[in-house]
Amino acid sequence: MRLLVTLAALVLLIAVASLPASALSNTDLRRPTTDGVALALPSAFESEDHVVFGPEVSVTSSSVGSGWNFGSAGGSWYTWSYETLLDCVDLPLWPNDMANVRIVLSSEMCRNDPSIPLPPFMPPRDLEHCGTHIMATAKQGTPQGAPIAAARSQMRQWLSRFVSRDGELNQNMTPDTFIDLGDSSIYQFRTLNPRTLGLNGDSHLDLLALLKQSTYCLRDLAEPKVTYDNKQKPDNYRLEVRLQQTTHGFIDLKVQLISLLRHAPEISIEPLENATSRITWIGPNENAMSFSLATNQSKPEVLQVPTEFFAHDPLQFAGDITAHTVDYASFHPSVNITVDLQQGFAEAWATCRIYTLMELPRTYFFDPYQLSQQRRDGQLNADYKHYGTVELEKPAEAVSNWGSVIVLSQDLHQQHSSHINTLVPIHMRYRLLPIKEPTVGYHGEPTGSSHVDLILPPPVSAMVCLPAKPLSVPDTGSLFDKLRVRLALFEELGIVPTHSLKTAPDTDMLLRAPVPDATHTTLIQMSTATLMFAGALYIVYTVRRKVSST
Repeated sequence: MRLLVTLAALVLLIAVASLPASALSNTDLRRPTTDGVALALPSAFESEDHVVFGPEVSVTSSSVGSGWNFGSAGGSWYTWSYETLLDCVDLPLWPNDMANVRIVLSSEMCRNDPSIPLPPFMPPRDLEHCGTHIMATAKQGTPQGAPIAAARSQMRQWLSRFVSRDGELNQNMTPDTFIDLGDSSIYQFRTLNPRTLGLNGDSHLDLLALLKQSTYCLRDLAEPKVTYDNKQKPDNYRLEVRLQQTTHGFIDLKVQLISLLRHAPEISIEPLENATSRITWIGPNENAMSFSLATNQSKPEVLQVPTEFFAHDPLQFAGDITAHTVDYASFHPSVNITVDLQQGFAEAWATCRIYTLMELPRTYFFDPYQLSQQRRDGQLNADYKHYGTVELEKPAEAVSNWGSVIVLSQDLHQQHSSHINTLVPIHMRYRLLPIKEPTVGYHGEPTGSSHVDLILPPPVSAMVCLPAKPLSVPDTGSLFDKLRVRLALFEELGIVPTHSLKTAPDTDMLLRAPVPDATHTTLIQMSTATLMFAGALYIVYTVRRKVSST
């Protein structure tokens, strides 16, 4: 018996020694736990799921372990779900009170509608601002007051180091660019170029470069390997990155990338090395064939897609929302928001509310005291929640947070109309003289400009009906759970949309703000000093004259 054990140990030792270095490079880097014992990670701790949702696909070839080749009769939606563990010793230390981080890059509202309908797992259009949404949530049970303030401060510091390049940190991503949202979350919003959406596309979200610069990582951050139409990259529409610390101290990373594959006779998808990979084709309806295939399979497996998966039509809008700026060149403009609901939703009005979300940069602000007074006087026909700094007299350069968010809530039963009009006042912050650098709110205008123009993100609006069950992909398995899309900011606010409102094409959110001209800085400073000196002399002269006359 002892001889058999010895022989088995020798065989195992020889097998391990004969493995190539590349097979060990992604599994033998382990950080010891607090007790000094190294963690034994499974060989396939990294996994990916490719899902193609289209009208018709045909598999042309599929070699076991080498990837998949197929053709598409029309445009297809492609979703890549990816999960791995990060363990880079030079990453910022995860704060003790931070539960998770969520980063969403969305281009749904800053580009034309695609030529094919959205699949069920995509969010309804016009429900997510085009841009980069960065959120972090504290752990449940974190008490109010000083502890939650400390937790938020740690989350701000961690995100500022993690999502920004070192050279751009001081200028574009300081910790105070986040605002407090709700009871336990912080939030930051930034516009982006929709043509560069990707893990390594946004200049302020360079995760891939950050991990490549790290000296000790389990694995570099991967990207999907898709080749089609002369090796063009997929047309990415939405990227979501979720980070969460495991009980062993690792950082669990999950990525969801939603792309559009245009019509192509041959599409090739290559699996990642040393990862569990699977591809799934889902037909356009419950009667169409759906099947999946893993890298170690040669025969496709027929997939039974639940009927509920196809129940939601994402193109069914409850109505339109139109927004126009009033007195756009004023110091105190307003935003006129008009909601026009379709008559077909009339029977649900008794149990539904309209939520409208609007964001402002720090060059403008909502006055919550004014809104509260208008609400009491009946001038504002909506309840509201305001998030952001309330510093009414500070210039834009002195405001710590990047801006503010307001959420309007309107009970449809109380409105008694399918046409709802709301006027929301906003106010412009004055800017300091651009002596050394452009002031906050500068958008590339030439030197000497008397004003700057700004186009605000349009309000996004959704209908929420209770106690109706929210329409979502049923949790029938890991595949459909990974296809779920969590809308940026809505979930953090506890809002689960039932229907969306389509942004009207005549929406106009232009604002024009006067700004000081740096070429006149010297004249202004000399004039100010002269007037102050002359005023002081006049006061002294007046006082002495009064004293001498008495």
